[in-house]
Amino acid sequence: MTADATSTLRRYKLTRRRLVVACFVVMACAIGLFAIYARNCLSALPELRTVMMQNRDLRITIGTTGTIEPAEVVEVGALVSGTVIGFGKDPATSTKPIEVGTHVTQGTILVRLDRQPYEVALRKAKASEQIGAAEVRGLETQLRQAKRELQRAQRLRATNSESVFDKVVTAHDLAQADLAIAQARREQALAEVQQAEINLARTIVYSPIDGIVIDSRVNLGQNVSTANSGLFLLAHDLDHMQIRASVSETDIGKVHRGQPVSFTVDAHREQILNGHVASILLNARVQSNFVTYDVLIDIAGTTEMLLPHMTADVEFEIQQRQKAWLVPGESLRWWPSDEQIADSTPRIAPPEGAADPPAPQKGDVAHLWIPTGDGHVRSMRVRVGINDGVHTEVIGDGLWDEMPVVVGSIRETTLARIIPSVKTFR
Repeated sequence: MTADATSTLRRYKLTRRRLVVACFVVMACAIGLFAIYARNCLSALPELRTVMMQNRDLRITIGTTGTIEPAEVVEVGALVSGTVIGFGKDPATSTKPIEVGTHVTQGTILVRLDRQPYEVALRKAKASEQIGAAEVRGLETQLRQAKRELQRAQRLRATNSESVFDKVVTAHDLAQADLAIAQARREQALAEVQQAEINLARTIVYSPIDGIVIDSRVNLGQNVSTANSGLFLLAHDLDHMQIRASVSETDIGKVHRGQPVSFTVDAHREQILNGHVASILLNARVQSNFVTYDVLIDIAGTTEMLLPHMTADVEFEIQQRQKAWLVPGESLRWWPSDEQIADSTPRIAPPEGAADPPAPQKGDVAHLWIPTGDGHVRSMRVRVGINDGVHTEVIGDGLWDEMPVVVGSIRETTLARIIPSVKTFR
């Protein structure tokens, strides 16, 4: 090997050694820098999760459903049994029969039942009354004869025996009793005639009020009886409507007369209507050990847009606050670690069981935690007001709209904290 080749080989080996040393130095520096970065990341405070305080109205309500119905409803049924043979005529046209939506006046014929069975019953009752009258006349004649015989026996008592006189007296008394029985039977027959006349008159059903037909439950040829709940439903008018709402026994204690109510109906979902509690009915409904009470609600203002039997989503207003400071309930239960509290904030003893403290109640003193930067927080003392299960009213000084309050920390895995680009799945 020549001297030039040997020199070149030595230089190559030296360069390779230098490159290896340089690589080791670079790797050692990278590992050291990564260790320092990882240590700083692990020691950094967790990122805080915040929400903005709101300043708005808060309403505490009880929700239920109800049915729209006229304020005054009259159920008209048949007082006798029979077959429907016809309907009355619409007073407005006199050609159309009575149907749902027809305006009727008091005394308007609604439906006619078959009269023939009741006409026959009336003739039979009258015949029985005539027979009773004839019996009374015959017994009156017998009583007059018995009186004459009694008077004759009294005149001849001195000559006749006592037994003969007793027989005459007994015959007179029996004649009086028979006449009294016949007179009673005739009165009974007269009552049957009167009842038959009433039943015959009841084969025509009249409207008892001025109003509007809101439901018809009878058809031509249908056999109806007194057991039917009603043939027609009449309302005085549809300008005065009410809601019949069902309230559970757990909530009925929070409902009282005059209480404000708001509601919506599916036909006008965008419009909120108002009313107030008119009465609480005491006839509870029990179904599968679930007890509910009917509450009647008077509707305020016009009810032209409402129709009977519409379903209403009802809210009873329990409490209301106007322009209240509202925060999520979890912000009053969160408590920071000692490292998260800013140096300028006085140390506050955490509540017992601060890892999962109970929700503060109305009137309690609680603390809100306000972020100050770099994961630190400061406390703000507030008094707890009402809540709707999601938002809680807080009362205190130094509050402002959209003030950030801490509700928790963003939890990340150790790898995600060291390498932020790594996604964590929760």
